[in-house]
Amino acid sequence: MHSNVIDRRMQETHDDFAARGQAVADILNAEDIQGGGWTATAGSNLYGSFTLHHPADFAVHVARLTPNLAGAAGRRLTVDGHYPREFHGDRAPTIGVGLDQPATWVARRIVTRFLPAYLNVWPTAMLHKRREEQHTASRTRLNARLERALPPLGPGAVGGGADRLQSYASVNHQVEGEGTMCRVKARLNHPGTAVDLRLDWVPADLAVRILEVLNPAPPLEGRVIPGARALNASPEAIATPQVLVGEVVRETQGRRPQLTEGWRVPAPPVYEPWFAASRKRRPLGMPRAEAVDAGRGPRRRRAV
Repeated sequence: MHSNVIDRRMQETHDDFAARGQAVADILNAEDIQGGGWTATAGSNLYGSFTLHHPADFAVHVARLTPNLAGAAGRRLTVDGHYPREFHGDRAPTIGVGLDQPATWVARRIVTRFLPAYLNVWPTAMLHKRREEQHTASRTRLNARLERALPPLGPGAVGGGADRLQSYASVNHQVEGEGTMCRVKARLNHPGTAVDLRLDWVPADLAVRILEVLNPAPPLEGRVIPGARALNASPEAIATPQVLVGEVVRETQGRRPQLTEGWRVPAPPVYEPWFAASRKRRPLGMPRAEAVDAGRGPRRRRAV
C-alpha cells in the first residue's frame, strides 16, 4: 500500500513538471532563444524536475531540491546546466526561481540570469570532451599494441575496457629448458602517450636483452668505402665496400685532445677587463682637507 502511494505521487509530480517544462520550452521557442528547437522532458522523482534540451546538445535542468525546508525556501526551483561527464572545470552558478511563478517568469529568469554564464562555459566543456575522446582513443590503440606484443596483457587479466589505464600479466619464460614466471605491470598515462612498465623476477639473460634495447648508444654497423687517397689502396679495395662494426665512444667533457708530437695545445685566451685602474684618484694617505669635490672647487671654512 505504501509503495502504491509513492508511485501515485511520483506519477502526479511527473505529470505536473512535464506540463511546466513544456510550457517553458514553448515560450523559449516562441521567443526564438538560441534559434529555437527546445524540447522538455520530465524527471522520474518524488519532488519533481524537468530538463530543457537544445539541438546544440546543451541543456538546462530545473529541479526542486529543498522540499524539506519551510516557507518559500521549500518551494524553490534550482536551475542548473548539463555538462559532459568529461568536464571538471568551473561551472556556471545556479539560480533559483519560485515554484509558484508562471512559466513566463521562469523562462525570463533562465534567459536573463542563467543562460549568459552557462553559454560562456559550454564551449570550454565541449573542448574538454573532445580532448578526452582523443585521449580515450589513444589509450585504446596503445592497449591493442601491448596486447599484440604480449597477449596475456589483455583486458581479462585485470578487467576494464579497451581504454583501461592498467594491465597485469604473468608470463612463463623458458630459460635453458626451465620455466621462470615473470610478472609484468603496464600503466598508461592519461593521454595514452607513455607507459610506466614494471617487470618483476626477470631472468638475468632476458633482463640484459631488455637493457640492450634501451641502450641509447648501440654499436654502429654500416658500409665504409675507402677513399682514393687511402694508403696502399688497390683499385679493388677502393671499389669493394667493407662492413665495419664499431661502437660509439663519447669523450668526457674534461678530456683534452691528443696531438701529434711537434704540436702544442693552444693556451686558453686571457681576457682583459674592459676598465682600467684610474690614476687620478686620491691616494689613501692624502688628507681629506686637500681633496677637491668634483665640480665644486676647494672647500672654504665658515667664519665662526
